Amino acid sequence: MYTKYQPTSMQPYSRDQKGAFMDRRIQRTRNSLFSAFIELRAVKPVEKITVKELTEKANISKQTFYLHFQDIYDLSEYLENDALQSLIGDIPNPEYMLTNPAEASRQLCNAFINQGHLFSILFPDDSRSYGVLTNKLDALIKEKIYDERPEFRDDLSKNVEVSMFVQGCAYTLLKYKDQDVAKVIDTLAGIIERAVRE
Repeated sequence: MYTKYQPTSMQPYSRDQKGAFMDRRIQRTRNSLFSAFIELRAVKPVEKITVKELTEKANISKQTFYLHFQDIYDLSEYLENDALQSLIGDIPNPEYMLTNPAEASRQLCNAFINQGHLFSILFPDDSRSYGVLTNKLDALIKEKIYDERPEFRDDLSKNVEVSMFVQGCAYTLLKYKDQDVAKVIDTLAGIIERAVRE
């Protein structure tokens, strides 16, 4: 059975991704849309989901949908970004990508595991979805790192290093997620540790 989706940005009287306060009615409407979208997205690609189908499932009007989102793709991107922000929040030390990459790879992989099933719905098993996911994740992690360490923002070597770790770890974990995940994480950390020593 499907459980309701509760995005990280939707706490009572919280701010949305654009920084605006939302009252409980707006939250309920959005949560209905989010849950209905995730339920539909679990069984069909985003391009096959219609606004009519979504709004009927969410029990809201099409007009209400368009007050919140431009189209299905806007809603999908909102949820992808929200899920990625939640994942980033589960990484205790993103700056380890620069100082302790083996441990950073473990933290990144564990953050994916903590997110559970949502990522497999929003980013299904195909190279386009994985590319979107890893590119967005790479950019978000770099922003978080460079907020703390601005001196590395324009350092090509550091940017390449972070991209290699983030994209390599994320893609590899997703590719082998149905295998022995602990062994996958240990293997990734071991490879990174050896690469850093050399």
